[in-house]
Amino acid sequence: MNQANSTLNYQQVSIQNIELGMYVVGIAQQTCANEIKQTGRVTSKSQIQELHRLGVRSVWIDPSRTRQAAAQPQAVARDGGQGSSDNGKDESRPKQEQRIRRLYQEAKSMQVKLFRNLKKGEPVQVAELEAIADDLVDCIFDNRDALFCLARIREKDSYLMEHSLNVGMLLANFGRFLELERPILRELTIGGLLHDTGKIMIPDAVLHKPAKLSDDEFTLMKSHVTHSIELLRDAKGITDIMMTVAACHHERLDGRGYPHGLAAERLYLYARMSTIVDVYDALTADRCYKPGMPATAAFRILLQGAGSQFDEDLVRKFIKCMGIHPVGSLVKLQSGKLAIVVERNELAPLQPKVKVIYSTIGQHHLEVKLLDLARAGANESIESAVDPKAYGIDLRRYLA
Repeated sequence: MNQANSTLNYQQVSIQNIELGMYVVGIAQQTCANEIKQTGRVTSKSQIQELHRLGVRSVWIDPSRTRQAAAQPQAVARDGGQGSSDNGKDESRPKQEQRIRRLYQEAKSMQVKLFRNLKKGEPVQVAELEAIADDLVDCIFDNRDALFCLARIREKDSYLMEHSLNVGMLLANFGRFLELERPILRELTIGGLLHDTGKIMIPDAVLHKPAKLSDDEFTLMKSHVTHSIELLRDAKGITDIMMTVAACHHERLDGRGYPHGLAAERLYLYARMSTIVDVYDALTADRCYKPGMPATAAFRILLQGAGSQFDEDLVRKFIKCMGIHPVGSLVKLQSGKLAIVVERNELAPLQPKVKVIYSTIGQHHLEVKLLDLARAGANESIESAVDPKAYGIDLRRYLA
């Protein structure tokens, strides 16, 4: 540990000297027998108190990732996924949301830079993606609902960039649900960011065609996976997990996928996760040739393909991970009001927090009101999921 940390310039800090904004990469000393996995940026005193309660005496921090707490997204709190934002005591919600917006915009800018450099013929720079991937994983542990609300704001002309970013975040979120180790979540995130890089080799006329592709065009489109493999194969820092996400997200369990027609016995966990996540995000996104569908409709398609195209057990776990009514989706309440799901309730999946925005009875917009359906006295429940387009509602107006 000492030698490794010396190489990486990690510093050992006692529990009494931990400050907000420090980035914890590991436990240096502790009194309990079990290993405690605490990584992430410290943003509240309650996190430090929890470390102290668990017997931690000192930690390793990464000075290069330690920043002023006020300028950071909410840090990871390994306390069952409940961050300090839940109690509202450490910071106001608006400040947290501003930080998450900055992080999401930074990630989008990184994606734009990645594809621009690739088009110039420059090699993939995995190292440039590592910090943003770590921050996204951090945010998913504590503020994933707010992050995925932002991810619902899609631009048709930016589909390639936004799809890659969302696939990376969805993979990390799914991996977290499956209790995968944090380093794996980071690699899955980067794999998602890179999985469609080969599309830079596809002519725009085919890539953005607003009609059904011809057989020849579809064959050309499918070649993007092979191009991705070629672009990533020799890139410094590419791992097997990253390559699996890029190479296998269009494979199928029945062997009818592409580019290699791999069947179930050759498709392992990360490949199976990638196929589900890639299709889900593609189905729910607005494209140049079709509007995105509600999450519930996408779930039905995944279930229809379970066993042939997708791993059935993983499909059901993915749906559970996302929630019956995913964050950012529009629902109709029994009162006839429409509301946007903004925060899930893991203990009561049918009773999330929502923003009430519209009356279907009066057919008019309402003053936006935040409502926790799980609270006593809410006197509301979800009747069904609805398509925003059916009511002419632009979700971006409420999620931005």
